[in-house]
Amino acid sequence: MKNKLLIKGGRLLDPVSGYNKARKDVLIADGHFKLIADEIEQTGDMDVLCLEGEYVAPGFIDAHVHVYTAVSLGVAPDIIGVDTGVTTVIDAGSAGPANIQNFIERDILTSQTRVFAAMHYAKTGLLNVPEADAPEKYDLELAQEVYQKYRENIVAIKARASKSCVGQLGITSIRAGKELAGKLGLPIMVHIGNMPPAIEEVLDLMEAGDVITHAFHGKANNLFAGGRMKKETKAARARGVVFDIGHGKESYNFHTGAVARELGFAPDIISTDLHMQNYQGPVYSLSVTMDKMLAMGFELADCIDKVTYRPAKYYGLKRLGSIKTGYHGDLTVFEVSDGKYDFTDSDGNQIIGNQSIQVKYTVVGGKLFVNNPK
Repeated sequence: MKNKLLIKGGRLLDPVSGYNKARKDVLIADGHFKLIADEIEQTGDMDVLCLEGEYVAPGFIDAHVHVYTAVSLGVAPDIIGVDTGVTTVIDAGSAGPANIQNFIERDILTSQTRVFAAMHYAKTGLLNVPEADAPEKYDLELAQEVYQKYRENIVAIKARASKSCVGQLGITSIRAGKELAGKLGLPIMVHIGNMPPAIEEVLDLMEAGDVITHAFHGKANNLFAGGRMKKETKAARARGVVFDIGHGKESYNFHTGAVARELGFAPDIISTDLHMQNYQGPVYSLSVTMDKMLAMGFELADCIDKVTYRPAKYYGLKRLGSIKTGYHGDLTVFEVSDGKYDFTDSDGNQIIGNQSIQVKYTVVGGKLFVNNPK
């Protein structure tokens, strides 16, 4: 394989860089974008991919997955990464400070997909659940030491604000995770579920840049009440809290999504919460989750923004999320097929969409992977 890849004939779709389906050639050299132009001449030191008008987007980023394979939920990163058009994933708390080194050695360093960690504040992450229902299950000093050693791999702190995870400690446990995130200068990614703690307590704890994931589930403890936005939800968005789909096995509901859309409350990030129990359904992949958002009425360019630039920005992923000279040479090449598509949410509700993203190629640092459209 040559160290240069030339992609010709694609239509670039990168809203933040101003590419709106413009026909451009893209040259990747030594793993980074070297040149984007109307026409780039092929030379003998280049591998060439000739397209016929397919979309070329920044590499898709799935900001909530579980890919630490020592944990029962963990699915190998490449299965839900480069095999499905995703170039970068963020593992959502599968590992904690006591086993993050093992996660890095076992899965992060051995994968073609770029993998980052939202490290759990609980010592062993999701290896032993409930993971944070007693103070002795977390060690904030150890977590700070570990972060200094592996800060290139860790982009956030993860917490699960649900009774099954924190027990009767409720918001007290989540405050410990938030304290750690604050000391490290990282965002906290908080899973919301059943009480305790109440969603109002969680929202009040969150600051600008922190992330609520599973934001549109169908459980009672949610962001909305009686078709209206809770005042704590409105205040959190106003001060810059980020809201993420985090589809998951139990955490995305079409009705909740429709209520949010009617209220003008759109997700900031589209992610999957893919793991061993849902990657063969009902979630499947990031592109299928995007299909569901298209069926819910979101525009394609908006969906691309929420799986590229936005997660890169919120999680501080350097030189990722956009097609710019000097950035990592990561791309997702896809078509959009028209038809009739049935989609199912986490609660068994169904909607019909008329578009589906079909990934054809994935490029990570200039390395080309051929995909089989779903």
